[in-house]
Amino acid sequence: MIRYEQLGDPQALRETFRNAEPTPHLVLDGFLEPAVAERAAEAFPTLAEMDALNDIRQRKAQDPDIGKFHPVFSEIIFGHLHDSRLMDWIEQVSGIRHLLADRQLYASGLAQGGDGSELHVHLDNSSHPVQPWYRRLNLIIYLNRDWTPEKGGQLELWSPDMRKSVQIEPIFNRALLFATSKTSWHGYRRVNTPDGDSRKSINLYYFSEASPTGQEYYHVTTFRGRPDEPLRRLLYPLDNALRRVARLFRRRKDQHAVLYRNR
Repeated sequence: MIRYEQLGDPQALRETFRNAEPTPHLVLDGFLEPAVAERAAEAFPTLAEMDALNDIRQRKAQDPDIGKFHPVFSEIIFGHLHDSRLMDWIEQVSGIRHLLADRQLYASGLAQGGDGSELHVHLDNSSHPVQPWYRRLNLIIYLNRDWTPEKGGQLELWSPDMRKSVQIEPIFNRALLFATSKTSWHGYRRVNTPDGDSRKSINLYYFSEASPTGQEYYHVTTFRGRPDEPLRRLLYPLDNALRRVARLFRRRKDQHAVLYRNR
């Protein structure tokens, strides 16, 4: 199901991953077997069938409850993205040992954005809500047939000083692996699809029990504006601070999060 012959030698790719700017990442085209990618794209649920996230920070659908969708998605995620063969390959590429797959799919599963969808630049929440784990890597598989730059939705990786960025087109059967850390600012550009098309992907995180810094820490999902977004640059520090304070009064951290529980 995963085209391992396309992935390449993990030891040879380690330097590519580590030296990628502005944050460690790797783009892998032709990631799934073509027939599997086509089947997943064909079976992808409609926006109305997925949980929506619409607020000042994002407009998209994100749904970890993949049991209610076509079984191809459970097969891809649990059968292959969580498989020890792929995880060993990812450990070799990233240099991060003892990675953990999350069967509860925190902030994972299927994602979709229709016309006007966007995800503002942010750092992911540092931790799993119910396990003593740190987020370490994000794997995204795009399932967008006939996607063009004019449709937007480019995934952006930004440097901490917001002076440098790269854009990755969310084209069909492309996978993106990138580090999730205190400095991995990312988001995606506004989707422009008045024709009714949508930006579709399978999203997954890998975790570790060990802190990447060697010390315990926690931070909420933290947003910021791009250089050409002065209002967001002004408002997001306040929004972030308010959510940090709210977290102090939440006794059990993020256990309100939506998690997948295999029925």
